[in-house]
Amino acid sequence: MKEVGRKNKGFTLIELLIVVAIIVIISGIAIPNFLGARSRARVTRAFADMRAIADALESYSVDNISYPAGLDALTPDYITNLPNDLFGTGEVPGYRYYVNPAVAGEEITAIAWLLVSNGPDRDSDVTDEDIDWDARVAGQLGGPDGIYSGYGLDNEGATNNWYNPASGVTSDGDLGRGGP
Repeated sequence: MKEVGRKNKGFTLIELLIVVAIIVIISGIAIPNFLGARSRARVTRAFADMRAIADALESYSVDNISYPAGLDALTPDYITNLPNDLFGTGEVPGYRYYVNPAVAGEEITAIAWLLVSNGPDRDSDVTDEDIDWDARVAGQLGGPDGIYSGYGLDNEGATNNWYNPASGVTSDGDLGRGGP
């Protein structure tokens, strides 16, 4: 005889499918947002590292009336250690550093500098042949708070030289900081 009022315990197949569908939908929303936040955090860290190097460069120039020919001259007196570029490659793990030498008689003095990171796409979009030192700017190039035009490079036409986060977290373009 069948007992009245007793129900089978457990979930039906439909209930399980609904729960799995909800989990998949939530994952589809959360994972891309997490990856975007991670990329934005790495961009922010790269700019913070470039700021630390920029401060060391300016301190060096106060003491030596010129910028160094290479970043290695900054350690250990002006910066404890040089941070690696988060977007660097195996060939170039650090930030790329360019100086503009000015010739005064026989003496060559570096009067401006540019630090460049590959940016989230990890491609080198800025090269020393591209740089126009007459169009230099001080401060951040690319990124959420930087400008998108400087050193003769911009985000017009077919190339995106500076990273623009409005184009998405995988935007083409490099991150930069120039000075003085």
